[in-house]
Amino acid sequence: MTRSEDSPFMEKSVPRSRIRFIALFLALAPVLFPALFPTRSQAQTKGVVNFGRLKNLEFINQFYDGGQGSLGSGPGPNYGLQFTSNAQTIISASKGGSGNFIGNPGGGPVMFFQTGNVTTITATNGVQTALWFYYSALQTGSATVYSGPNGTGTILASITLPVNNSGCNTYKMCVWSTVGVPLSKTAGSISFAGVPDYLAIGIMHLGSALPTSMVLVSSQNPSVQGEPVTFTAAVTATGTAPVGNVTFKAGTTVLGVVPVASGVASITVSSLKTGSTHISAKFVGAGFATVSKSLSQVVN
Repeated sequence: MTRSEDSPFMEKSVPRSRIRFIALFLALAPVLFPALFPTRSQAQTKGVVNFGRLKNLEFINQFYDGGQGSLGSGPGPNYGLQFTSNAQTIISASKGGSGNFIGNPGGGPVMFFQTGNVTTITATNGVQTALWFYYSALQTGSATVYSGPNGTGTILASITLPVNNSGCNTYKMCVWSTVGVPLSKTAGSISFAGVPDYLAIGIMHLGSALPTSMVLVSSQNPSVQGEPVTFTAAVTATGTAPVGNVTFKAGTTVLGVVPVASGVASITVSSLKTGSTHISAKFVGAGFATVSKSLSQVVN
């Protein structure tokens, strides 16, 4: 059928120069107007795995890959996590389950394994920045972070999980320790090894910076002009020793950038002017949350 000129479906011709201009504009628009065309970041695993909604002695299976556990729990959150077949959850006997533990963070089930000597979690999208978890052990275990899936590739971190239970009465496991792992590269999997039924893993945080805190103190406040004053920043992080630098400032003037050693960074100055000076310290470290503190130094 031939379209008539006054047909509403008739397409009017567009000059080629205009077509070229439109194509060029569409190609350059993301560069010229980046706020209107945000870059899509690479997918990665980020979330909290607390083993909630899973039943006593249930195999985790595909629960954290948007599927179900062995006893039908789910579908769970789609974190892209794949557990080896021996990974199970168990609920404390104090809450109607069969677990010989108490006081676990979150109060829900924990992960353990009854068969084999290792269980592995693969993150199909990778884990970046950091990860941290709670554990309880009656026999020494270990945690190994790999760059590849299923415990393959480069070892990014290898952590011993020493026995940490003491003073427990009714339940054999009553102490839960935190382990933090900053990541300089993307992690593909983490393996937990130990004696079957003697190692439990509690809540796991994946893909977020390790919580960090800092205390800033002055060696003498107030001080006298020309007198050396030492400013000390004590930095702590969840489950590991912090690694990074502290930038000290007097107002807007940088006094120095000091690496953190054994959780402490210090700087000594004697050039502060009389009056009150705003002293600040800012900690920055890969895989750790950035944190700042300040104080007012009085110089007489």
